[in-house]
Amino acid sequence: MRFITELELRDQFASGIPEQYQLPAGCRLTPAARQYLMDLRLYRHPSPASSPVPSGKRKPEHMTNLNAHEMVCKTHPRIHLRGKLDTLESEILVLQTTCSPEWREPLNEALQLTRSILAAEVREIPLAPWTLQGMNPEEIHRCSHHPEEFGFPGHILPAPEHGLLAAQLNRLRAIARETELAAVTAFWDGKKVTREDLVMALNRLSSYFYVLQLRAAHP
Repeated sequence: MRFITELELRDQFASGIPEQYQLPAGCRLTPAARQYLMDLRLYRHPSPASSPVPSGKRKPEHMTNLNAHEMVCKTHPRIHLRGKLDTLESEILVLQTTCSPEWREPLNEALQLTRSILAAEVREIPLAPWTLQGMNPEEIHRCSHHPEEFGFPGHILPAPEHGLLAAQLNRLRAIARETELAAVTAFWDGKKVTREDLVMALNRLSSYFYVLQLRAAHP
């Protein structure tokens, strides 16, 4: 069985969004690809006796799918969070296209974690254990708070003399922090955060970008 990815669909629809989409026989969609089709109103949750088929009913423009069973207004906090994750992903990709080769893999690890967070949110499943450049969440937190223990001179404030790459990494840090706040808003039930795994991962992502910023400022 072959899985169709969101990237494959985006390439397929590059010349225009079709009115309908038929899933090829023997294929399944990745979570991100399914959500992409939901956002385009081209996917309907399959009945037990059928495969995913195009939806002939157009939903209101202000509505979108929260999951395979529930439709919500696009102002829903979880939809807002998905938009923030989409922005973070796109900004990482932009930097990957312009940075020198040695920076692409550290950024790719951040990209994969961002995509894993989105998949876990959409599928409503726990986020799998993860590391960034071999560092677990606690080590990332420690490095960002005590950089001198990891070979850096100390904390820095963003400055032009640090160079363009450091400034771009600082931008990613800020976007990750905005995304973290969107996650807190989306999963705050009035007493606690119901998806601490996602909130913590986004917090560590912003810390990770700060660590990369330190590395760029002090090559």
